[in-house]
Order: sequence, then structure tokens, then C-alpha cells
Amino acid sequence: MGKKDDLKQVDSIAREFRMSPELRKAFGIFLEKEKRNGHGGTGNNRGDFTYQELRQKAKEFLEDS
Repeated sequence: MGKKDDLKQVDSIAREFRMSPELRKAFGIFLEKEKRNGHGGTGNNRGDFTYQELRQKAKEFLEDS
């Protein structure tokens, strides 16, 4: 079974922003915390992020790293 589409998008964003494997993992944790804290995206009823929202979150994450 292949990766879920949302994980593929996160991987794509990580490549775009040239994240190391360690940063990619930390980025995933950051996204889950954002969703848990009510800062989820508008992608669907579960609060997943759209591609553009992921790009913005990546910028925020990298600025804080």
C-alpha cells in the first residue's frame, strides 16, 4: 500500500524546502501539534492542510528552527 496523499504532499514540501530527514520528521511533528492546537488547515473536515498552507507552515517551521 502506498503513502497517503497528505504524506506525499508533506514529503514534497520537505524536498522543496531542502529539509534533511531529521527536519522532515520534526516538520511532521510540528504539523500534528498545529492541528492539535486548533491551527489546522482548510483541506478537509479533519483540518488537513492544503498544499499552499503546507508551504506557509514550512516557512514558519524553518524560521523557528
